[in-house]
Amino acid sequence: MGSSDTLKADTNPGQTVVELCEGSGEPPLIIIHGGLGSIHAFGPLKEKFRSALWAIQVTPDTPLSSLTNQATYYFNSIKEKQPTGPYRICAFSASSIIAFALAGLFERNQDVVSQLALLDHFPTTFLAPTLGVDVSQRSLHDPCARKEFIDASVFNLLAMTRRDGGGNVPKRIKLANDLLDAYQGRAVTPFMETNHATLIRFLNQIFDTLLFLAGDAGHSHSALTALETWLQKVKAPLTVYLGTYGMVGSVLPEHRQMWYDLRIRKSFPHAEIKYVTAGHYDILANDTVIEGLQREYLRRAKM
Repeated sequence: MGSSDTLKADTNPGQTVVELCEGSGEPPLIIIHGGLGSIHAFGPLKEKFRSALWAIQVTPDTPLSSLTNQATYYFNSIKEKQPTGPYRICAFSASSIIAFALAGLFERNQDVVSQLALLDHFPTTFLAPTLGVDVSQRSLHDPCARKEFIDASVFNLLAMTRRDGGGNVPKRIKLANDLLDAYQGRAVTPFMETNHATLIRFLNQIFDTLLFLAGDAGHSHSALTALETWLQKVKAPLTVYLGTYGMVGSVLPEHRQMWYDLRIRKSFPHAEIKYVTAGHYDILANDTVIEGLQREYLRRAKM
């Protein structure tokens, strides 16, 4: 990956909604940060996009007490910059669950969400074997379930980060090693300390949300069904882009029949699922993804 792999350091760390590409008057695609809270990986999007693109990042003012509070804060921040729809929502990595919460807020406000796109993630993976809590084996109410969830989430992220770019990107390998050091309590840079703290708080918020949705049925497929029922409340047209050695590359062979599409079709039979030859991070530079995210608006510009 080249020098455009990350955004420049002059991105305002106190600004929740950051304008990456101005566009030509079309509604912006609004992409939400990944689990680390930063938008540094969005450099390829900024370089290649030819329509309006905004990004959402975690700032010191972002409420991280609950997923609902975080999504509501993003809803209000977007409304300040774009008071009316249609809204185009995109999420990278584990923020897919924020994208659904955010789209739900817009739809309940009678706003149109014309596009919902997810990059290398779908929320059901939080309850998948090896990717999160395997609820076919352990109840969410089990005292060990939260640690299992956080461990699985962190180590899967580490594995995907190391696989990125075919496993030969020193920057990604260093990122994985630094995150592992932080997770295991070793000294790291202040930047990684912040990213690690944001990730762990975010994962705890997600687990709290899964517990809330599951209610008393925190075991077996009941918790998974509760999550899928919540996701299905969102009616926006859904497209999911999956990297072949990103998230689906972590699905073990014995689980592929049930999980290779991350159970997207189970909840959204008409969703558009696109598999691209990419990893978890370099999917952000994939031309098929970049064209697909702005296809409708590029087509209009040519008319």
